[in-house]
Amino acid sequence: MNLERELVFCFIEEDNIQRAYFRVRPLLTISGDVQEEARRLWPDDGCLRIVPDRNEQHTFKDRMRTLGGYCMMNLQGIPADANKIRTNKNYKPDKGETNQFILYSDTVHALPEHTFFEVLEGSPAEYAALAEKALTPLFYIRENDTIYGPVRKAEPAQPATAEETAGVLYPLACPDGAERVMLCIEQPVPVKPAAPAPVPAPAPTPTPQDEALPIGKPLQILDKGKDFEETLHSLDQPLSKSANLLHQESKLEDAIAAPAESKPLSGTPLYRAPMRTAVPQPKNKLQEVVSAQWRVARNEPHTAPLPAGATMRQVENPVEVACTSMQAAWQVPEAQTQLIDFLLSLDGMRAKLEPRMSESPDDTPLQKTLKSRLDDMEAERLAALLQLDKAKADLDAYRRSIIEGMSAKSKEDVTRLEALKAEHEAAIAALRKQQNALIAQRDELTRRVDELQHTELPAALAKAMADAQIAAPVAGTPLHLRPIGGESIATTELIRRVMDTFAASGLNLHRNHAVAALATLTICPRIGVTSVTPAAAATLVSNLALRLGWASSFAHQVTPEQKPVLDSRPANGTPAILLTSLAAYAPLENITKVFTARNVMNQTHSTAYEASSWPIFPLPALPFIPQLKAGVLAPVSAAALKAFASSASVSMDEILQILENVLKLIAPLSGSALSELHQFVSACTPLMDGGLAAAMDWAILLWIIPAMERNTRTIAAMKPLLEEYPLSLAALQA
Repeated sequence: MNLERELVFCFIEEDNIQRAYFRVRPLLTISGDVQEEARRLWPDDGCLRIVPDRNEQHTFKDRMRTLGGYCMMNLQGIPADANKIRTNKNYKPDKGETNQFILYSDTVHALPEHTFFEVLEGSPAEYAALAEKALTPLFYIRENDTIYGPVRKAEPAQPATAEETAGVLYPLACPDGAERVMLCIEQPVPVKPAAPAPVPAPAPTPTPQDEALPIGKPLQILDKGKDFEETLHSLDQPLSKSANLLHQESKLEDAIAAPAESKPLSGTPLYRAPMRTAVPQPKNKLQEVVSAQWRVARNEPHTAPLPAGATMRQVENPVEVACTSMQAAWQVPEAQTQLIDFLLSLDGMRAKLEPRMSESPDDTPLQKTLKSRLDDMEAERLAALLQLDKAKADLDAYRRSIIEGMSAKSKEDVTRLEALKAEHEAAIAALRKQQNALIAQRDELTRRVDELQHTELPAALAKAMADAQIAAPVAGTPLHLRPIGGESIATTELIRRVMDTFAASGLNLHRNHAVAALATLTICPRIGVTSVTPAAAATLVSNLALRLGWASSFAHQVTPEQKPVLDSRPANGTPAILLTSLAAYAPLENITKVFTARNVMNQTHSTAYEASSWPIFPLPALPFIPQLKAGVLAPVSAAALKAFASSASVSMDEILQILENVLKLIAPLSGSALSELHQFVSACTPLMDGGLAAAMDWAILLWIIPAMERNTRTIAAMKPLLEEYPLSLAALQA
């Protein structure tokens, strides 16, 4: 079935109210239910994202919302090269856009009064109550095995028994959860009957019985008592003089009132087909007056006398007339949309209105920054559209030249690269085996060294190792962090692993929690973790390290005698993560240190925190979290984390502009803390649900709220500034 050439009964939904995103889900055609076919044609959800046509940029949102829950998709009569269904370039399932194809809005219409009719169970006497529940403009009522109607939803009336017609009933499972019965009647196309071939016959002499019939009187020609020849003779009759309208004197009022007094026509019924009418563009009266005066001034000198017979008349001010007319038209609600569309269609009107409407004195710094970024994005979008149009013009020629010139060379390159790839993969596998064997030997030697260092030869062995630069002597019990070779993992896979760890730990945290956790682990060498359940928080951090493949390079320090030791890092190795429960802070190079909940609040008042101001990551009250086992997936390398946080989508000036009033209420942050905050916002803006606003909310929660002095005056001054940041405001009020 070709859905692009049929009338399709669809479900329309606004799946993103904040951005006014709409999509349609094809449900039914005259041939039956097409939901399964739509899922095959347009995965993942069997829906089409609606984008505004170029003629409907300003009325798109309002018109889509007036269609209700159901509409019609009409691609009939549209040339195939128009390509009203195209690939969605913004298709990103990981960010919520699961519609692979787009549909232009000029093909989406309100439900018509033909083709699709809902059939409701009930009594014809209940037509008014059923009209309130009806879905289609015209619907039928079924009582037992009798169908009544059609009934008009807007103006319901007592229906009679439905006429016999060729239609098909379909049970339809609708996306809103209701089971409906739909009657589909194919819209008839009027066919003009062919005129009978003329048969030569002598004209009969007119008799009183053969008097010509006037126009409008039914002509009975199918007389079963006459044969074919007699029927032809009876049809050959002259028209009466009253049939020639040129000899009649009639008025327009008579012609309009005539159909009400005439009898109904017999024969082939006529159907009113839906027809689009173009709204004529109103003429610019002011432009006509100015053009006429300019032509007169150019052709006649200024001192020329008035031509003979010229009449003088008063010329009204066109601006005053326009203002008066607009005020009168604006009082009619139905005319307001048409009036706005006309004003926006005038040349240069949009460029003059948008600067006046965009500026608002009540905008917050965040709103001003977002509007500025939106304007830049719109300019980039227009520039991209111009470049796209130019590229499309040369696309065919470019493709042919590239295909003809590079076909043979590409085959040779592919063959050569496949051979090189196989060689490199074999070499990588061999090197990885050697690396793992060497790491195992190193670990065994380190264990032996630790054992000897604390038993038989403590002083001499330590000096020998120091001289040989094998290992540095360590006081206390060494706590080894042994990085291993990792792999580069895509950003979406990283986020999915963290979300899977949350789920396996029995937590239902938002996707933004996973993005924030990865960003802080990547950017910040010191991180505080707070929770009213510190043991569960420590278990969650341990589970994250295990599931990311960092079991050998992760350690938990619980006593002062445990001294962290970072072994040599292999190429593309995993990051070193130390989870500590100690209150004393000891700086460690190339190790990400995570403080647990019991000593975090003490750390915020320490000299080290005041100098560096590391982020404090809040976690909710956690339930019992089981200790997970190390995953079987490939370990994530430190380079993959750096690639995760390499985005520079936000500048430092934009952040300072947004936080200008907030930073005045706290002690100045250190340069390293402000740099980490900037990197965090830049990395999280393109990945978080909510964009820049959500990233700024998390940055304030991690850096600003912990650095505040919690007094009544500061909290009262800070609350109005955090109304746009729900997470930070909730933490401030806690």
